[in-house]
Amino acid sequence: MKPGLFFWKLFLGNALLMTLILGVSIYVIVGAVQSAYVEQVVTELKNRAEDIENTVTSPGRDIFDKAHSAALDKLAHDLGGMESEQKRVTIIGPDGSVWADSDANATDMENHGERPEIKAAMATGFGESQRYSNTVERELKYVARRVDNADGTPRGVIRVAMPVFSIAEQTGTMQAVIWKIAFLGLLASFVTAMGLAFLWSSPIKRITETARSLSEGDLSARTEVRGHDEIAQMATSLNHMRASLANQLHTIDRQRNNLEYLIQTLTEGVIVADPKGRVALINQAAGRLLTPHRIAHVDDEETGSAPNLQIFTNQHVSDCIPHQEIRNLLLDRLEEGETINLPSNDGDGTRTIRELPVQVVQPDGVVHLLARGSDIFLDSTGPDQNPSGRLVVLTDVTELTRTIRMKTDFVANASHELRTPLSTIRAAVETLDQMDFERDGASAHHFVNVIDRHTQRLEELVCDLLDLSRLEASSADFPVETVNVVDFLDELYLRFEHSMKVRGLLWEQRCPEACNTIRVNGRLLRLVVDNLISNAIKFTESGGHVRVICERDSRSICVTVQDEGCGIDKAEQDRVFERFYQVEPARSEAGTMVGAKRGTGLGLSIVRHAVAAMRADVELESTVGEGTSVTVRIPQLS
Repeated sequence: MKPGLFFWKLFLGNALLMTLILGVSIYVIVGAVQSAYVEQVVTELKNRAEDIENTVTSPGRDIFDKAHSAALDKLAHDLGGMESEQKRVTIIGPDGSVWADSDANATDMENHGERPEIKAAMATGFGESQRYSNTVERELKYVARRVDNADGTPRGVIRVAMPVFSIAEQTGTMQAVIWKIAFLGLLASFVTAMGLAFLWSSPIKRITETARSLSEGDLSARTEVRGHDEIAQMATSLNHMRASLANQLHTIDRQRNNLEYLIQTLTEGVIVADPKGRVALINQAAGRLLTPHRIAHVDDEETGSAPNLQIFTNQHVSDCIPHQEIRNLLLDRLEEGETINLPSNDGDGTRTIRELPVQVVQPDGVVHLLARGSDIFLDSTGPDQNPSGRLVVLTDVTELTRTIRMKTDFVANASHELRTPLSTIRAAVETLDQMDFERDGASAHHFVNVIDRHTQRLEELVCDLLDLSRLEASSADFPVETVNVVDFLDELYLRFEHSMKVRGLLWEQRCPEACNTIRVNGRLLRLVVDNLISNAIKFTESGGHVRVICERDSRSICVTVQDEGCGIDKAEQDRVFERFYQVEPARSEAGTMVGAKRGTGLGLSIVRHAVAAMRADVELESTVGEGTSVTVRIPQLS
C-alpha cells in the first residue's frame, strides 16, 4: 500500500520529536559529564592548595610571609610549571600583593586583591572562578585557599589554577563516544518513526477509503480495525454509521408508521380533509366519537377492538360525516361558533382556529365534544398561499361538562339548603313579632326553639361549606406530623361523650401498641373521624355501639369507625360521598328509625376530600338493619 500524506506527516513529526528529545538528552548528558569533571578538577585543585599550605606552614619550616618570597617563588615554580603538571600556583599576601607565581614574575604582577576568587577566599576561606588571565593570556579555572594565623587572622591566600583547554581535552574523548551513540540513536529514531507512522497511518487510510465508499453510496463497505483505542472506536463508529445509512429508508418508514400509530391512539379525534373536501386522515377516536353505530370493529392485537375506518377514507365529507357542524368546520363554511386568532408559525400574519360545541348521541348517553377547525399549510411559500387541507380536532369534554353541571347543582343545592332554614327563621321571627308574650308564652318559646334549631343547622352548614372549600383549594397546605393515637382517641371520646350519653350509646375503642403513633396531618384526621362518628351517633339506636378501631398492616394504618345503625342500601352506597346527597328514607329526617335530626349532606363529601388530601383511601361497607363500617387506610413511610 503506497504511503499517503498522513504517513509522511506522522513520520516527519515523530522523527523531529525523537531527534529533539535525543539532542536535548545528549546535551544534558555532555553538560553533566563536563560539570562532573569540573567538580573533580576543583576538588583536585583544593587538595593541591591544601598540600602547599601544609608545606609552607609546617612546623620548623614556616616560610609563608613576604620575607620568604624568594623561597615561595621557587616552590611555586617547582610545584606548578605549565609544561609539567599543567597547573599554575600563585601565593598572595593578605593585602593582595603577589609574593610568588609559577608562570610569571611576581614583582611585575599587579595587586590581586580584587580578583573574585581572592575576595571570596578572604571572606569565607575558599573561592573559585573561571576567567581569562591577562598574565598568561589564556582562560583558567582558579581555586583559592586562605591561610590563617593561630588567632584566626588571614596570613594570605594560596591560589591554584588549571587551563580550561586542558579540562576540555580530558572530557573530549568521552564526548566523542557520546556523540557516536547519539548518531546511532538518531538512526534508530528514524526507523522507529517510520514504523510508527506506518502502524498508525494504515488504519486511518483504511477508514478514509471506507468513508469515501460510503459517500459514493456503497453501503456494503466496511473497515476492520483491531484494538480498543480511539482509531478502533472511530472505525467502529464508521461501521455503525454505515449500518444506520443502510437502514435509513426502513427507519423513515418506521417513523411514519409510528406517527400514524400515535395519531390513531390519541384520545382526541383527528380528521384531515384535503382541499377537495375528501377525508385524507381520520383516527380511531374520531371514528368512535362521531358514528359508533355505523363503524364495524375488527380485532387488533394492540388496540383490542379498532373501528374500521375504510368507510371514511377518500370519501367526501358530506357523504360520511353525519354532523353538520363538523362538516362545516372541515369545509370552512362555519357561520356560528367562536373564532380564535393565533400567531402563525412563520410569523406572517395569524392562524385562525374556529371551535364549536357538538353533542353526539352514543348508546350509553350523550357525549359532549369541543370541535376545533383550522387550515393546514404544508408549504411555506408565503402568506397568500392556498391551504393544503383542513384539520378538525375533537375533544371529549363530557367529564368537564359534567363537572360544570355538578358545580351548578352544588350552588343550587347550597342555596336551597341555606334558604330553607332562613325562611323558617324569618317566618318564626315575623310570628314572634306579632305575638303577645304574656298570653302566648308557650307558643313564643316554641318559635324560639325553632329559631335556635335552624340557626344551629345554618351554623353547621356554613362550617361544612368552609371545610369543604378549604379541602378543595389547590393552595391548601396540610403538613404531616406525628399524632399520638391513644391521646387522639381519648380526646375524641371527650368531644362526643355528651352526645353518646344523650343517645344512650356505648363507646368502644381499640388501639394496639403498633398503632400508638401515626404520621398524618392531625387536622385532616380529626375532620374525617369527627364526621364519621357524628354520622354513627346520628343513625344508631339507643343501646347500640359506636366503635373506633385502629389496625396496622405492612404499609399503612387503618382507622375504622363502626356503628350498629340502620345501614345503607347497596344501590346507594356509591352516592353517599356526593355533596348534599342523603339516603332516603332510612337516613332522612322523615324516615330515620331513630328520629335523628337531618344533617347537612356534606359530611361524607368532606370525608372524601380530606382522605384525598391525606393521600389515603376510604372504604365503606354497610348492611341495611345491621350497621355501617367506614375504613380510612392511611399510608405510612415506615
